[in-house]
Amino acid sequence: MSPKIFTLKERDAARIMMLDAGFDLIKEYGLTHTSVDKITKAVGLGKSTFYNFFQSKEMFVYEIIKYQRDRAKQIFVDTLGGRDKMTISEAKVFLRNIIFSEDSIYQYLTPEDVNKLKSALPPEYQVSSEGETTIMDVLFRHMEGVKQDLDYLVIANLIKIMALIMCNQDSLHSDALKRTLDSIYDLLFSHIFEEELYDIK
Repeated sequence: MSPKIFTLKERDAARIMMLDAGFDLIKEYGLTHTSVDKITKAVGLGKSTFYNFFQSKEMFVYEIIKYQRDRAKQIFVDTLGGRDKMTISEAKVFLRNIIFSEDSIYQYLTPEDVNKLKSALPPEYQVSSEGETTIMDVLFRHMEGVKQDLDYLVIANLIKIMALIMCNQDSLHSDALKRTLDSIYDLLFSHIFEEELYDIK
């Protein structure tokens, strides 16, 4: 059978179908048990088609992360609604949503998955501490009440601590998990927003 020829529109649609289906499978089975075969079967495409879009399963996961970031950017733009800055309460909701919404793949990856991705992806696909700082700087410039002397590395570490908590939640007290995350969010927000403005809801 000759390979399927996609138009540009069909190619975009097939790519998004695979990203959405792959994410659903990762949520259900975890990364290790989400095979290329399962992904392509879920969208009715041949296994060889997958490799016309993605070099490897690791690159596929990177594309899911990138796809989710693009959607987060759109939510950010929609929240701003043409304004230069969002309010503190809007900013807090946005930050909560992008760190650990149901649409964040990170809560479904184990520490082993994350290490495997880091070792498999080329350096140009990995975010450095300088890259993290640049992303945060762009976000915070469009939020009201942000401190002048932000410690970006502490902020990044607090976000990573929450990621580690979600990856290892089976080792924690489940009935206190939400309260624990809420406490870390409060600590995170205290490092971002001016103290006298922080309690504004």
